[in-house]
Amino acid sequence: MTGKWRLCGPVAALVLSVAAAAWAQDTQSTAEKGDSTASTGALDEATLARSARASKLIGSHVYAGDSDVGKITDLLIDREHAAVTGAVLSVGGVLGVGDKLVAIPIDQIKIDGEARFVIGQSKQDLEKAPAFDVAKMK
Repeated sequence: MTGKWRLCGPVAALVLSVAAAAWAQDTQSTAEKGDSTASTGALDEATLARSARASKLIGSHVYAGDSDVGKITDLLIDREHAAVTGAVLSVGGVLGVGDKLVAIPIDQIKIDGEARFVIGQSKQDLEKAPAFDVAKMK
């Protein structure tokens, strides 16, 4: 696994920051949106080169070694710190039937040299993990 392929918290946080900024702009009042003099901060090319879009992460398969252990279905975001804290994986089941959602810390997901998302847990570990319950989120 090479360092340049690691999916790390800061990259995910950057994705979140961009999304949060877009969300904040969408929630401004109509009067504020009409102000064309407001600056919108820009990302430099180096930052963009290190970044990954959440829309490209969601739906990606996750592997433990050569075994496909699940698929990223969502990302969890710390709203106070504007940082991605975890990924929700769909594990088990066939074609989405009988699957279970499991949340894992974002720093446990790496990108290997073949541009695949890799974790250290086996499929059996994930199937034994507590189920993720969206209803517990505020």
